[in-house]
Formats: sequence, C-alpha cells, structure tokens
Amino acid sequence: MSLIKNDYPILEYDTESKAIIMPGHSTDFHFPERAVMLFMETEVENYAVENDCEIIGQFITITKLFPVYKTIHNGVELAVCQAPLGGAAATQIMEQLVAGGVKKIIAAGCCGALFTDNEGDFYIPVSALRQEGTSYHYLPPSREVSLNDNAINAIAKVLNARGFRYKKCKTWTIDGFYRETKEMVAYRKAEGCSVVEMECASLAACAKFRNIIFGQLLFTADSLANIESHDTRNWGNRHFTLAMDLAMDAAVGV
Repeated sequence: MSLIKNDYPILEYDTESKAIIMPGHSTDFHFPERAVMLFMETEVENYAVENDCEIIGQFITITKLFPVYKTIHNGVELAVCQAPLGGAAATQIMEQLVAGGVKKIIAAGCCGALFTDNEGDFYIPVSALRQEGTSYHYLPPSREVSLNDNAINAIAKVLNARGFRYKKCKTWTIDGFYRETKEMVAYRKAEGCSVVEMECASLAACAKFRNIIFGQLLFTADSLANIESHDTRNWGNRHFTLAMDLAMDAAVGV
C-alpha cells in the first residue's frame, strides 16, 4: 500500500509516482534539457519578440495560455516560460516541462523581505519552509525542503562573476498571501527565514520527486521588515529583466 493515512488530509502522502492524470498526457513536446521558469510576463514576452524565439510548446490553463519558447543563450539551448503565481500552478508548469524532457530548471522571481534590505537585493534559497499545500503531495511531511546544491552553486557563480552581492537563505513559502500576520512574520523571522514567497517549496518538492535539478534566484520587492507598516516599495519592477538574464546564465552553467 503506497498511501500513508493521517488525521489531517494535508499530511496524507502517497508514494506512488503514477497518477490518473499525468503531465504530458495530451501533448508530445520535446524541450531542451535546461529551462528557466520566470515569474514575470512582460519581460518574457518582450524577450521572445526581441530575440525572435520559436514557440516549442504551450500549456493551456483555465485562465490563460502559457507559451514555451526556445532560445540560444551563451551558445546553449534553453526553454523559457512564464511561471504563474502560486505553488500549485507553478508546479503544474514544471511537471509539463519535465514531461517534455527538461532535467535542469532555474526559476527567478521576486519575494518579500523579512529583514531590512534594499529593494532588488538578491537571495539564493538553500531551503524553503513548507507552509503551503503542494509540496505535501510530492514529499512526506517535514518542516523544510532543501534545494539542489548544484543549482545553488550555479546561481552563486553567476552572481559572483557579475559582481552582485547576495545572501543564501531560508525562504518561507506560504500560499495564503493575506495570512502573513504580525505574529506569524515574527515567528518565521525568529526561526531563520529571510524572505517570503509563494512557490519555492512546491517547486523544490516536485523537483526532488521527479529527480531533476532545481534552483531559484529571488530578489526582494516589498518589505515586511517593519510589521507595523507594509512597504510595497516598487514591487521590484526595476529588477525583473536583470533577474531573467541572471537566471538564464545560471541555467547554462548548472
């Protein structure tokens, strides 16, 4: 029996790798080995137009169509796609990429700062606290999920080579955007989380389950450092294009 039962449904875990609906069941895509998942739409679409990127796949969801582009970056083929908000939606895209042959993925997107920093500061998660739901469908219950060392090192190497400061960190993944309460933020800070976002733990868990390499580059947008006053700043908008370029460099190097 592969199903581990529990009083709490979110903690019930099935070790069976085959599901009734599997990624790629209605498609026959063939993607490059390396891909970037980017939590940004305008920048991805602008890049695709400016570089005359070929559409090599598309994922149809209930809300929109997500094209997958092929590009050559530093002489290496990459699949490039927008990643949707939230762990469940982003993981669905990751599953489709993996089903199409992707084995190495670097994601890039913004996050909320839990400590005082400058907007756009870079962070490389080495672990993600699992306060979301999707990761529990891929891994047995645990407090955190670790990220792949090879991916972490590839991102760090790119940042070092290009002269950007960064911090390795534990990130807090939560899927309740409006449930970041004062007490919860203080609690997460006390246990070592530096930033907060909505996808990292989910993607890291899926990557482990599917046995692929995954890493994520985060840059801070808004700030929750002062729990008495949420500072939206500029939502990190000035740093999206740079983060996309850095993620592509890292995907080539991993």
